[in-house]
Amino acid sequence: MSSRTLPRLLQTPAVIMLLIWMLIPLGMTLYFSFIRYVLNSLRRPEWTTPSFTNWRGFGNYEFVMNSKDFLFAIQNSLFIVGSILFLTVILGVLIAVLINKAFPGQGLVRVMLISPFFIMPAVNAVLWINMILDPVLGLNGLAVEGINNIIASMHDAPLVGWFFSLWPKIDPISFRATQTSAYAVIIMVTWQWTPFAVLIFMTSLQSEDEQQKEAAILDGAGKWSQFRFLTLPHLGRPIAIVVMIQAIFHLSLYAEIEIVSRGNGNKNLPYLIGEFANNNIGAASATGIFAVILANIIAIFLLRMVGKTLME
Repeated sequence: MSSRTLPRLLQTPAVIMLLIWMLIPLGMTLYFSFIRYVLNSLRRPEWTTPSFTNWRGFGNYEFVMNSKDFLFAIQNSLFIVGSILFLTVILGVLIAVLINKAFPGQGLVRVMLISPFFIMPAVNAVLWINMILDPVLGLNGLAVEGINNIIASMHDAPLVGWFFSLWPKIDPISFRATQTSAYAVIIMVTWQWTPFAVLIFMTSLQSEDEQQKEAAILDGAGKWSQFRFLTLPHLGRPIAIVVMIQAIFHLSLYAEIEIVSRGNGNKNLPYLIGEFANNNIGAASATGIFAVILANIIAIFLLRMVGKTLME
């Protein structure tokens, strides 16, 4: 037996199990997407059974594409994911650079920064929407009420009272509303995932070449020049990896949208799948295939970006 045959034979059971684990759910989803499979159909009871005789072809895909929320769900998915990636990368880089230097209590600060990442998504959403973003009882409402009280108290102040009397009363933002619920999801997910980016960037900064920095300082380079031409290029690979990993996770957001708005004007593809899955399994499966296609397109783009970064 050659030196390559034995390792391949030992790897075969794991590879077969992995293929079964991946292909069976995908195959069943693909099969359901081509048949009429409705859980509760009084008019056509035969549709309640996933039978090949209920073959529909691409009818489920056409039904999903013609639904009023399909294009909006795709656009909203890309908007939410893109916004979260942009904010987490920017904040992650800034915070990592800020706490990279030694200072008293550095260990405690790092633990506190990383801790939000270990909170369950549903708990995170409940805390944010009720305790922070609520326009009445949350910090959002209390802060706006405090500002209004300060402005009202300044109306009778000498010299500047006339100026404050011109200010209108500020109304707190309702983040459960149709127009703003997506921003609430972006805020809470960014808060939870920024520590992940900080952890990756901090680890990378530990290996930054200090000799290059010393040479740059001797050449008269300022802090901004050091950050732009030394630190940012050094963080290129970690940034690409963080973007790829987070994009995969954020494309499947569901709990935050359900808790914040119940899908009222704020849906993504996973949420649309959940709505269809309440009764129409065929349409839900077709939407799932669309989600797989979208995820693979994004994954191919990100893998190329990561590969290009790693080759530099």
